[in-house]
Amino acid sequence: MANYSKLINAFQDLKIFVIGDIILDIYLYGDVNRISPEAPVPVVEVKKELSMLGGAANVAANLNALGVNVSIAGVVGNDTNGKKIKKMLQAKGISDDMLLCDNRRTTVKTRIIAGSQQVVRFDHENKDNLSLQQEEDIILFLENNINDFDGIIISDYGKGLITQSLVHQITYIAKENKKVLTVDPKVENFYLYNGVTCITPNNKEASEATSIRIDKDDSLMRCGIHILEKLNLDCLLITMGKDGMAVFNKDRTYTHIHAVAKEVFDVTGAGDTVISVFTAALAYGANYVDAAKLANIAAGIVIGKIGTATVSAPELSKNLLSFINELK
Repeated sequence: MANYSKLINAFQDLKIFVIGDIILDIYLYGDVNRISPEAPVPVVEVKKELSMLGGAANVAANLNALGVNVSIAGVVGNDTNGKKIKKMLQAKGISDDMLLCDNRRTTVKTRIIAGSQQVVRFDHENKDNLSLQQEEDIILFLENNINDFDGIIISDYGKGLITQSLVHQITYIAKENKKVLTVDPKVENFYLYNGVTCITPNNKEASEATSIRIDKDDSLMRCGIHILEKLNLDCLLITMGKDGMAVFNKDRTYTHIHAVAKEVFDVTGAGDTVISVFTAALAYGANYVDAAKLANIAAGIVIGKIGTATVSAPELSKNLLSFINELK
């Protein structure tokens, strides 16, 4: 069995580059005591408002909580919410040298929570692609600093930042320099990620991308092998909610890892936690299954929290004994 405690302690020696769609998550918490006289909808009396880093910024926040040194690349608007994101990143010590600003509207997801139940979510977003100059700036930065990084994460939330050209160049740089490159993909960009180290779709995304409905082991195997071979991956990690995770290796074998969550309050951002822990573990030298087992425990912790949450290194270490059987 891997020395997971040693692995977690080693995260502080890592540096990871995150690139992707940056989002501001806003939570409005309140109570429902009546129905609106204007329409048959609940009236939420807001008691508290909370802003949190979302999308690729939440991946960076998760890595930061683990003790990893993080640099982030993405684009926000030159507006109040963009400036808020910049301040939040700086407050955590996350390097924002490649946080690009332009005239777009910063992507914001606003969730209204009554008690512990999400009532509604509304989004403000801009899906414009990066300009050619912005893309060149990111690639030049990565080329000049690649030796400083132990791994790269692409966090694709389908908000326009990820393009075929950008992915192709990042993949080339990662391969040339033998760096771990993982991707949390969106279905519309699924087949852009040829040749990366690993992608981490959920079962719905994997099913939609392959038109193979995952409902039992044989369909899971067919779906996994199809993706693994089609994209020429070293590894594929499919997350399956209450059914755990499946790790596929290049030799066409897969390992099923059972879910460990004791209580589920909010699955928001769980995928960000998974790819953060998984990539950090791989960057240190863990094998795919051990990295996935640790990521599985981290996900089990984070979904027991409300909101876009993270898991700290001490918190993860503390929970190892509780899940010792799952790590064998």
